[in-house]
Amino acid sequence: MLKQSLVFGIICFRERYWETITFQNLVRSYHHTIREKPSLNIVIFDNTDLTQWKENATNFQNDKIQIHYFADNKNPGISAAINYFGKFAVQNSYDWICFLDQDTNLPLDFYDKYNDFLQDNNDFEIAFPKVYSNNKLISPSGYYFYRTKIFDKLDESSIKLKNVTAINSGLFIKTNFFITKGGYNKNLKIDFCDHEFIERLNQKNYSAGIIDIRLNQDFSEETNDKKKSLFRYKMYIKDLKAYSKNKSKILLFFRVDLPHLVKLTLKYKSLHFIKLRLQNSIF
Repeated sequence: MLKQSLVFGIICFRERYWETITFQNLVRSYHHTIREKPSLNIVIFDNTDLTQWKENATNFQNDKIQIHYFADNKNPGISAAINYFGKFAVQNSYDWICFLDQDTNLPLDFYDKYNDFLQDNNDFEIAFPKVYSNNKLISPSGYYFYRTKIFDKLDESSIKLKNVTAINSGLFIKTNFFITKGGYNKNLKIDFCDHEFIERLNQKNYSAGIIDIRLNQDFSEETNDKKKSLFRYKMYIKDLKAYSKNKSKILLFFRVDLPHLVKLTLKYKSLHFIKLRLQNSIF
C-alpha cells in the first residue's frame, strides 16, 4: 500500500466546491487510475464572503475520498488559504501539499503524475507543473525586476530557482519545507503572494522539479465590469503596498504599478483608476 502522504488543497470563492472544474477533474483523475492507491485527501478553503453561504455536499466523501471543508466568510484571501493548507498538512502528518485554484483544468493523468513524482523524486523540496493559458506557458516563468517573462520552452526535468517564479495552482511542495520557509506572506491577500514566496527561494541554490504534465488555467472570470474592477483595484493597491516592503520603489512603480494603472485606464477609458491610485499612497 502506498503511503498516504499527499493532500490536495483547493481554494474556492463563490462557487460550490463540488461544482468547480478543479474538484471534478481531481476526483475524475483519481478514479481513472487503475493502480493501487491510497485514499484521495482534499482540503477545501472557502473564501466566499456571503454570510448565508452553506456547504453540505457529502456524496463525494467515502472510504476512498476524504474531504475536509473550512469556510471563512471574512474572505481573508489566498495567502490565508495556502497557510491553512500548510497547518492542516502538519496537523495531519501529510508530507506533501498540492495547492489548487478552483478554475484549473486538470488532465486525466493528474493524480498519477503527482503520485509518481512523490514516489520517484527525493531530491526536490518543491515542484512545478507546466501551466498554460491560451496555449501559452505561463508557469513557471522567468521573474526579472518584479515582472514575469514567459519561457519559449521548458523541456528540462528541473529548474534552478534563479530569477524564476510560478503561480499557486498546481504548485507541489514538501510540508516541512513550506513551513520552515515561513509560508505565504499573511499581509498579501491576493496579488503577488505566489511570486513573493518563490522570490524568497530564489538565489539560494534551490532547484524545483518539473512535473511532466500540462494544466490549463482559466482566466475568463476576470471582470469587464468597471465597478467590480475598481473594487478589485483597491485590493491590488493594498497588496502592492505590502509587497513593496524592502523592495526598489522606483522599479516597482515603473515596471508594475504604472503599467497596471495605464492598462486599466485604457481598458475602461476612465480616469477613476488614476483618481483612486492618487488617493492611496503606496510608497
